[in-house]
Amino acid sequence: MGFRGLSPKQLARMMKKMGIEQKDIDGVNEVIIRFADKEWVIEDPQVALVKQAGNESYQISGSKTERDITKGGKAAPIEEKKVEIPMEDAALVAEQTGTDIQTAKQTLEETKGDLAAAILKLRKS
Repeated sequence: MGFRGLSPKQLARMMKKMGIEQKDIDGVNEVIIRFADKEWVIEDPQVALVKQAGNESYQISGSKTERDITKGGKAAPIEEKKVEIPMEDAALVAEQTGTDIQTAKQTLEETKGDLAAAILKLRKS
């Protein structure tokens, strides 16, 4: 079952019927995930709260750096793999947002191939 023909309002209604509620959290400057020996710092994140069956989950996207907290907390960037964006995905995002394919592809690269995040990002701008 695909969701390609649904408008965002229809998708939101369908999610609500399934007991899933999603809400963007604005004003977040950074997110830190701490491990025993390091931290991941996600700067300028986009954060969404997803409520389902009484549980809360957080979806975070943004650029990540890593700090070694055993050696003074100096930031060391994480080398990230470049995501291959299928032309069908770029065409879908372009169609849903009314942008050109190049802009859609660039936004998909920024969102690591996440279709929903790319569509939301382009609709907000």
